[in-house]
Amino acid sequence: MAAASVLNMDALREVLECPICMETYTEELLRPKLLHCGHTTCIQCLEKLLASNINGVRCPFCSRVTRVTSLAHLADNLTVLKIINTSELGQAVSGLMCKSCKRKLPRYFCKTCVVSLCSSCKEADHTPLNHIVLSLHDAANERRKSLEERLAKLRQGMQDLQKRKAILEALTAQVKCKYKSVLLDYSKEECRVQEELARSRKLFTSSLSEVEKLNSQMLDDQAYLLNITEVQVVSRCDYILLKIKQSDTALLEDSLEEEAETEIAADLPSELTLQDPEFLKVGHAGPIQVGQVVKKPYIVNMQEPLPEVTTFGTVSYKEIEMQSEEISSMQSCPSPPLTKLSEATCNLQQCHFLRKMGSKGNMPGMFNLPVSLHVTALGEVLVADRGNCRIQVFNRKGFLREIRRSPSGIDTFVLSFLGADLPNLIPLSVTMNCHGLIGVTDNYDNSVKVYTMEGHCIACHRSQLSKPWGIAAMPSGQFVVTDVEGGKLWCLTVDRSLGVVKYNRLCNAVRPKFVTCDHEGTVYFTQGLGLNLENRQFEHHLEGGFSIGSVGSDGQLGRQISHFFSENEDFRCIAGMCVGARGDLIVADSGRKEILHFPKSGGYSILIREGLTCPVGVSVTPKGQLLVLDCWDHCIKIYSYNVRRYSTP
Repeated sequence: MAAASVLNMDALREVLECPICMETYTEELLRPKLLHCGHTTCIQCLEKLLASNINGVRCPFCSRVTRVTSLAHLADNLTVLKIINTSELGQAVSGLMCKSCKRKLPRYFCKTCVVSLCSSCKEADHTPLNHIVLSLHDAANERRKSLEERLAKLRQGMQDLQKRKAILEALTAQVKCKYKSVLLDYSKEECRVQEELARSRKLFTSSLSEVEKLNSQMLDDQAYLLNITEVQVVSRCDYILLKIKQSDTALLEDSLEEEAETEIAADLPSELTLQDPEFLKVGHAGPIQVGQVVKKPYIVNMQEPLPEVTTFGTVSYKEIEMQSEEISSMQSCPSPPLTKLSEATCNLQQCHFLRKMGSKGNMPGMFNLPVSLHVTALGEVLVADRGNCRIQVFNRKGFLREIRRSPSGIDTFVLSFLGADLPNLIPLSVTMNCHGLIGVTDNYDNSVKVYTMEGHCIACHRSQLSKPWGIAAMPSGQFVVTDVEGGKLWCLTVDRSLGVVKYNRLCNAVRPKFVTCDHEGTVYFTQGLGLNLENRQFEHHLEGGFSIGSVGSDGQLGRQISHFFSENEDFRCIAGMCVGARGDLIVADSGRKEILHFPKSGGYSILIREGLTCPVGVSVTPKGQLLVLDCWDHCIKIYSYNVRRYSTP
């Protein structure tokens, strides 16, 4: 039936039937003969035509006379005879013939017997009243109409799935807005208990992150189930569309199971149980705590649209931002503040915009929500292109190559089962050590992967890592990795042939996320949870740090930069760091939309004040240029920056 399904019934009828008597050609009685004009008729019809014309045979189609006295002088139509004699084509043709006589092409379809019939067999055996006989074309149209109704039901199910996904996205946004609202309540109370601000905030954000982790897991599971169901519906739609496009005979002969497509989404949970965080004020007996996070489950009906006002509250983003600014102006710093550099020094260090590189897209040299940037000692630029699931490598001539992770065996099985592509690599941070090995933290499977410059993966490490995020290379060639949820910094030793040969804990920290290292081996890392209140899409990868700490290669803690690094200045959301040639720390704050400069000798200045939408990465090139990765602008912005021009304040 596979060969029969591809043949065109009308075209086959024109080839295998005599156009005069409408009988199917045979090798003997109805042998096909070619007239001189090119038309073909059977030998029986030609005998009648020859008998009625003394000059020869007049073609009934073009009226041209073929002057012969005997039909034996006419050539056979070898093409038609070959179709009849060839075994494979003969089987295909026999499959399309009348199911009763096996000799003529069918013109009718008996719904009672479910067979295709020619005119003779229809009159002989299928004329009783209990037989429902339709023309072949009408029966096929009736079957197509039935399939179209089933397709309409599947599409309606697809629309219902889209509505559920929209409800889930709105629910996710409301839940995360509630996190910010609760954190804002905490900040208001925090103004009155600044003596133990750091310790209290660590306890509070840790509890809130646990609630967020529980809710995020529940929401991610629901989104995964919706995506799986959506793939099944799309696959079923494609299958039915393929059936509709088949020939009439193949469409009617293939049996189709009547499935209830509307029941595909019946197994999806109609309710979700989430944890609702609330701010609970506590007293100050004993060690001072600003507040605690309490959680209580609540039920969300996934089959009904979310109301505009829910139990999450009605605090808008603008109100949260304005109140946050008021609180920041009221708070004072418990630790000694940094002094701002002189105006003359600030003017010297002010960077000037030169050009930008890249735009939004998925072609080479284009980005989609890039999150990390690194410049090697040779001037090569590595970019973690998170939205496109790849690492892009650039040299001085432009785009060099991209690095993607090849799917494993289980990934290949999942791809073939679902019929969809899964992301191979979701990079969060990228760096390169002195041995030319590229280190990447992968959000796809929460691992650290090491690649060669040619894109070959030589190591994949997951042991004792909960949520690896930032990665930096030490002068010794070791990689330093931050574990956000585990609260640790790990040091990995990688061999090009053996992979990860040694790993050890460097120090503990509160939600360490972004990390960098200077030429002396001092590691700088962010701590706490800094929220970018303009992050309307609630991307987790844009949540930054709250303060900066440092640790030596021996594990001894060093220089610390607190949240309030000046009397009137504070960090909003630290999203990237790097160390200049002289050991100065350069910080990208996505909340402030600024690039800050902290000299090794003390003080601070603002390098870039305008022109950034969401800076998430910063690095200095060997030629003295400053590269800033702008996530929401999907590009790298290049500024003038030459350390030789700077004077020590």
